Amino acid sequence: MYKPANIREFITPAVHQKLTRTSVYGREQVSWTNAPNPNIRGAFKQKSSSQMTANGLVVVGEKITYTTWYKSDLADGDRLVINGIAYTIKGAPDNTEGRGRYCVCYLERVAENGE
Repeated sequence: MYKPANIREFITPAVHQKLTRTSVYGREQVSWTNAPNPNIRGAFKQKSSSQMTANGLVVVGEKITYTTWYKSDLADGDRLVINGIAYTIKGAPDNTEGRGRYCVCYLERVAENGE
């Protein structure tokens, strides 16, 4: 049986937010609302960070995983707020071993205002 981490390592709190799109005068507006039972705990791991300059722009790529208990409403495009920083879930979260016990999310940092 897969055990990603000792349960005591699920100490990093996160807030799960769902994407809400509304159409106002034909223009789509995006907002974020907390999901039902938004507070989750998990193990946050930043595996690597790379930085590269292309055409005078600095591009930062990070490989981040967040392992938590399985939550069926986690989906691609949802957002996790960890320590005040918003991360977007890339791809469908992995239901480890298909048992509905653990879930591994691959995250991407949301950069706002040129951060």
